[in-house]
Amino acid sequence: MHEGHRRRLYEKLKNGDNLYEHEILEMLLFNAYPRKNTNPVAHELLVRFPSISEVLSASYDELISVPGVGEQVALYLMCVGKCVEKGNNARFFASFSNRGDIYAFVKLRMRGHTSERLELYFIDKGGKLMRISRFTSGESDMVRVQPEEVIKLVSVIHPYAMVAAHNHPGGTSRPSVTDDDFTKQCQIICSMNNVRLYDHVIYASEEDIYSYFDSGKLDEIERDYSIRNLIKHEE
Repeated sequence: MHEGHRRRLYEKLKNGDNLYEHEILEMLLFNAYPRKNTNPVAHELLVRFPSISEVLSASYDELISVPGVGEQVALYLMCVGKCVEKGNNARFFASFSNRGDIYAFVKLRMRGHTSERLELYFIDKGGKLMRISRFTSGESDMVRVQPEEVIKLVSVIHPYAMVAAHNHPGGTSRPSVTDDDFTKQCQIICSMNNVRLYDHVIYASEEDIYSYFDSGKLDEIERDYSIRNLIKHEE
């Protein structure tokens, strides 16, 4: 009986249907109550607290005073609340209003790493960072990403723009032929999906950072590798 109800709620969530607040809280509690009907506890919490937000910010003593909520469930809800709090705080930083913000973020993400890593930053129209995808190989001088992986990410996330960033541990930020080829691939993929490629940034050290945008190289790549221009050349 409970499994059927849980499946119906999951289907509503997956399909993007409107969910009542108690239904959302019910699903959150599925992990705390693997084999128990969570509907009564969800309602009890929303009788005591005016919203899910208040449930997740409540103290331990307040939570365990609610009928049906024991120590394990109270701690679980507090942990979820801390995750939400940290996520909200991070949102204020993860927003790009200018190129300096992008370079500062790349420094923060890349400094101190001794193996090469590549990250893709997906950005909405307002400059907010939507998602980050990281690729690593464990090697100090190489990381490979297949175009199909980038295409899948762009099609699922639907960003307004994308920034690529990677590091050159122990070297200079000067781009290689492989870096150029990857930037061209990104430009084609972005162009096909109506996404702007803002930049490809290479980090070698705090004082040695290369920007395809600042160098003017991105303009050349955008001109030669946009899908519209490629089609014109074929004609």
